[in-house]
Amino acid sequence: MSEEMRFFYEGEPEPQTPEELEAFMNDPERSRGYPGMLPAEDITAEQLLEQTSAVNTQSVVDTTDLPETTPEPGDPPAEDADPPTVVAAGPNKDATGVPTNTEIWVVFSEQVTQAQMALKGSGGEPIAGVSRQENEDIAQFLPEKPLTANTRYTVEVSGAKDAAGNVMPAPHSWSFTTGAPDTDPPTVDGTDPAADETNVPVDTAVTVGFSEAVSGVQISVKDPSNATVQGTTAGDTTTWTFTPTSPLATSKAYRIEVSGAKDGSGNVMTPYTWTFTTGETDSVRQRA
Repeated sequence: MSEEMRFFYEGEPEPQTPEELEAFMNDPERSRGYPGMLPAEDITAEQLLEQTSAVNTQSVVDTTDLPETTPEPGDPPAEDADPPTVVAAGPNKDATGVPTNTEIWVVFSEQVTQAQMALKGSGGEPIAGVSRQENEDIAQFLPEKPLTANTRYTVEVSGAKDAAGNVMPAPHSWSFTTGAPDTDPPTVDGTDPAADETNVPVDTAVTVGFSEAVSGVQISVKDPSNATVQGTTAGDTTTWTFTPTSPLATSKAYRIEVSGAKDGSGNVMTPYTWTFTTGETDSVRQRA
């Protein structure tokens, strides 16, 4: 019977070349054939394990004729049958005194698509606005205008579908009540450069911080001759920045006026003015 399998004693290096394999197979001190081995086409993985365990050796396969064995399949992954749910929401359920410009949002238990939010007034009338998904697990409702003071509203969330196709089985709803109307205008609560600051680098930008989220901000910078400095104004919600098109002049006092900032309730700020003075050289501002 031709040898289809050979065994070598534990600790022997496995041959790497045909010459090493031939020398290895012809050296009884290092390896031997197993006389009772079944033909390669008939042997199973279980029988091979039994034979190799019996002689406490490692094996080198001299043939490529061993049949392939297919592993038994395990349990298939569990199918996702759980629909998405709302795990957090704002304003809180049954909250009172809610600002009329409040943010309305929900967080889902998983990533979803097709989520829809609707808002209704105290009489069930729909409130105009936009439903959108901020992230894959967060949805928002943006009213077209500030809510009415001292009014109960109901939010309804529906349609959210997860990646497995599970849809919310029923809408999720809750209510809250707004408080008194917001009549407080936004104010400036910080500037950079600060009021009356001196030796300000000529390449500085002017930053203004507000007491609340605002829009429509206008920042005007004027030199000692009352000429307007050219530049651009940009911001996000509470922080806005004026960036001059060109560096400012040295040793000059500049006047800054901020106006037009409007909060979500439509309250407009009182104009705010301050001054700062640039340094004597064309220094570059060092920021932390």
